[in-house]
Formats: sequence, structure tokens, C-alpha cells
Amino acid sequence: MARNKLKDSAVYQFVMIFGWICRLLPKKWAMSFGTGIGKLLYRILKKRKQIALNNLKIAFGNAMDEDRRRDICKASFINLSKTIIEFMRFTKLNPDNIWQEVSVEGKEHLDAAFEKGNGAIVVLTHFGNWELLSLVWGVLVPNRATAIAFPLKNGKLNAYICRNRERLSLKLIPRQNAIRATLSALKNNEAVGFFADQNAGEQGIFIEFFGKPASTSRAPVTIALKTDTPILFTLDIRQPNDQHHVYISPPIHLKSSGDTETDVIEYTTLLIKELEKYIQKYPEQWLWLHNRWKTQPKHD
Repeated sequence: MARNKLKDSAVYQFVMIFGWICRLLPKKWAMSFGTGIGKLLYRILKKRKQIALNNLKIAFGNAMDEDRRRDICKASFINLSKTIIEFMRFTKLNPDNIWQEVSVEGKEHLDAAFEKGNGAIVVLTHFGNWELLSLVWGVLVPNRATAIAFPLKNGKLNAYICRNRERLSLKLIPRQNAIRATLSALKNNEAVGFFADQNAGEQGIFIEFFGKPASTSRAPVTIALKTDTPILFTLDIRQPNDQHHVYISPPIHLKSSGDTETDVIEYTTLLIKELEKYIQKYPEQWLWLHNRWKTQPKHD
């Protein structure tokens, strides 16, 4: 079915105007604006709100009362809105001033991963301001950071988003060329980022996530095993003053047992448990709006 070009153009123009407003405002005002938008979205996006509340019920069960789940749900909407506004303000950041807003823990782990010469697989999560990681990694390892991209159908909007993500040297790998380009990047001792915390559908492997099976991408661990590449787990943690703290884990050096499927499950579980730990500590910073447990194992 042909796309509605007029609608795509209108959406693109709206985003451009919205972005202009976000950049015009001082940061403090922009973040207050984001808080207001988040509260509004919490009220009007009823379907996403219910998905988030259901996810919180799955994750925390009776250990968390309904009022607390609603507070976290609303905070998650606010975090998402602030993330979008900060994304619109990326043009204000450069390799020098970005460190006025971001601190990094674990840069030495990145250096250690590269010592092997096989690059690094970087597992990314929808946590804090995950979009900011594209700029941070682009500055940490100039011209040596890449990430798998999932393009939008709106061509103009997709091009704008790609420019923002790539503006500080990170390169995006189109999804359709992901395997070949990933192997080439690793051969050049580059870092390749994979988002691995969303529903992977029928192609994923089922990993226990907060006690319930969740379809999870097998790609990061599978590629790391085949290429003998270390894995780094990273995420951004929003601070109360809307500064950001980026954490990079020590490199995980995978050891093959000879049973690839068992190894993929073992190391993917390790990564998911790491994410669980941070969600337990900062529950409002994960993207609860995504239907994470949508795909479930089929029972005969």
C-alpha cells in the first residue's frame, strides 16, 4: 500500500517545528516542558499506559502496590518525553561540551575490550536517555562506533533522526545489511551496538525476564561467539538534575562450551539479569510502554 506522502510531510514539519521550540528554550525550561508533555501523554495514550501498567505488574507483582506502579508508569512517560526533547537538542552538543552534561564510568573497560583486536559488541538498552549513547560513543571512540538501525517508513523523518544520531561520528548500519557490515566493523576493531531489551518475536530466544519468558534477540551473543568478540553492557542513567551518567561494564569474554544454543541462552540470560538489576534500582527509567512480553512460547 502506498504511503500517504502528505501525512508524512505534515508529521515531518511538525517534528521540525517542535524541535525548533525545544532548542529555543533554556535547558531547565525544556525539561519542565518535557515533564508537562509526559504527564499529558500519560493521560491520553491509554493503550500504552495500560501496556506499561501490565508490564509493571508482571515485573513486580504484589511486591509493589498499584499506586507505586502508577507513579512509575507516569515517571516513565516523563522520562520518554524528556529523552525526545533532549534528542531534538542534540545539535547543541559537540565533543567538548557534551561532558558538561554527561559523565562516564568504565571507559577503561572499553579500552580493554579493544585490546583483543576483534572489536566489541555493545549491548544497549532503552534506559535513561538511550539516544544520548549515540553521541557519547561517537566521542569516546571517534569513527569506531557503529549501531544497527531500524529505519522509519517516513523517509524525511528517518533521515533527520539518522543525522542526529550520527552527528558525532557514530555510523548507523542499515538493518538489511546488518550481518555483513557488523562483521566488517568488528574486523576493523570497532564497537557495534545492538539494542537487545525489546520483544524479538518468533526469531528470538526465550529468556526469563522478571520471572516470565520474554523473546530476546540472539544476535549479540551469537555474533560474539562466532567472532570471539567481547561484549560490553552499557546504559545511561538520568540524574535528578537531568544530567546523565553512562555506565560501561567490564568486557565479558565468552567461552564456548561446544553447544552454541546453550551458550547463547547462558550469556543472553547474564545480560538480561544485568538489566534487571538496574531496572530494580531505577524502575522509572526503563521503557515500560513497550509490550515486552507480547511473544510467548508455544505449548503443544
